Amino acid sequence: MKRIFRRNQVIIAALAVMIAVAGYLNYSGRIFGSGTDATEANSEMANMELLDISEDDLAETDGEIASNDSEETDGAVDGTPGEAVLTSGDASAVVAEAKVTREQVRAKNKESLMEIIDNQNLSDEQKQDAVNQLLVMTDLAEKEAAAETMLASKGFNEAVVSLTSESADIVVNAADLSEANRAQIEDIVTRKTGIAAENIVITPISTEGK
Repeated sequence: MKRIFRRNQVIIAALAVMIAVAGYLNYSGRIFGSGTDATEANSEMANMELLDISEDDLAETDGEIASNDSEETDGAVDGTPGEAVLTSGDASAVVAEAKVTREQVRAKNKESLMEIIDNQNLSDEQKQDAVNQLLVMTDLAEKEAAAETMLASKGFNEAVVSLTSESADIVVNAADLSEANRAQIEDIVTRKTGIAAENIVITPISTEGK
């Protein structure tokens, strides 16, 4: 852009000089010769100069545009648009989101149970049932935390344990799990939660690109 700007300045200066020369030659023609012949000669000269300048300017401008297009092409991003690639950071985000979702659901359930407990229009039996559910939920949360801590100590640093009273869902940030790894996870979860191995579902999250 700077080169084109400087080029335009040169063109304007050249035009100014040619106009001044044309005026001088026109004036001289009136003194020394035919005014018509001098004017035609000057006009033809000016047109030739303008034609030469315009062609050069266009050639240089085309070069600038071609150069810019080349730079934009060189900076293009490889790969298929919209293609999703699951990286290690993405897998970590999935694990973190699973924990946040679990806690949000639990917090909402706790809020509902507390509303039941504090509701003066409900019977004592209904309130006691809510208290029991709250105690179960608290117990499950403690077991989940204990299982996740033990899994982390065995190298499964990013794992989410979600319990119900009869089942356990385990999400692990790992490309794949060997049979030995699965057996180890099942053993830890069973010991810390009391859930039978057949009721434990283990889901590894692949960190490989897909």
